[in-house]
Amino acid sequence: GLKRGLMKMDLFKKTVDDLKEFPDKLKKIKIGNHGEPTMHKLLPKFIEYIRASDVTEIVEVFTNGSKLEPTLNRALVDAGLQRINISLEGLTAERYKEVADVKINMDDLIANIKDLYEYKNLVNSELNVYVKIVDQASAYDSEDDRIFTFSQEERDYFFNTYGPICDEIFIESIVPQWSQTQEEKQNLGVVEEQEIQRTGMYDQKIKNYKEICPFTFMYLHINYDGTVSPCTLDWPKKVLIGDVNNESAKEIWKGKKLAELQRAQLEGKRHKIDFCNDCSAPMVCCDEFLDPHAEEIRKKMFPNVGKNAPNQWVDNKVNSKINVPIQVVNQQ
Repeated sequence: GLKRGLMKMDLFKKTVDDLKEFPDKLKKIKIGNHGEPTMHKLLPKFIEYIRASDVTEIVEVFTNGSKLEPTLNRALVDAGLQRINISLEGLTAERYKEVADVKINMDDLIANIKDLYEYKNLVNSELNVYVKIVDQASAYDSEDDRIFTFSQEERDYFFNTYGPICDEIFIESIVPQWSQTQEEKQNLGVVEEQEIQRTGMYDQKIKNYKEICPFTFMYLHINYDGTVSPCTLDWPKKVLIGDVNNESAKEIWKGKKLAELQRAQLEGKRHKIDFCNDCSAPMVCCDEFLDPHAEEIRKKMFPNVGKNAPNQWVDNKVNSKINVPIQVVNQQ
């Protein structure tokens, strides 16, 4: 029942214009989340508009690379894109099909990434090309329990093939970042002072369960229809905090819904928040650890609010449905 679509230019411009209300530039605007941004014909125009608006330090695009080709490559570079994150699903066409159920010509994919890299160097663009892949992946069929893991030969092939045609390259780890994949709290943290040997997405060592999700203090994720979540993992839109059709981005950032979500976590109540309670992303996707500073942050952000004050997220009284008509522009 999840609706999919493409953001309209008017809504995109309105959202970017909203960002001018913030006193400082944003650190980064990322384009792409659960969909594929290169499917949007206006992507280069989006990038151009952001750069012309001068509201952020970096504009980044996430893509699987399948739609890259010389014409689009030049449009992205000429628009002023500063970072492109290319995620591969496999090293061969067969593996791509097994893992993602997608047919792809690997020779074309490699050639198009090379073309992008060479063109951006030719015109002295600041674009940073980052190619990554995961070290293991499950089969596409949920009933198939096969796990694909790289051999040393495959790892060497990845680095030797893509290393010369990108600026950064990395093999990430599969992690249970999505809500409802979280293991028991004690299996992710410290149990009787014994540190569990576990690593995150970037091979960082996980030492503690995190009651506070750093993402809710860092991000606004704006969906194609204008609804806003505090992180990119809210794919079912269960933690909506606003809608840029009706509010400015700054109003949402300073709004009551996000504030109470942040306060609940600072009070050690993330486990009581629907959807957030099953999420492992705070542990496996970032290094920031705010828990030891929770009380200090809470007093600074909410000096006049007691710990037992009502909270719509904890009390399960939040209305996550934003009543705005949704028009699907294009199905992906």
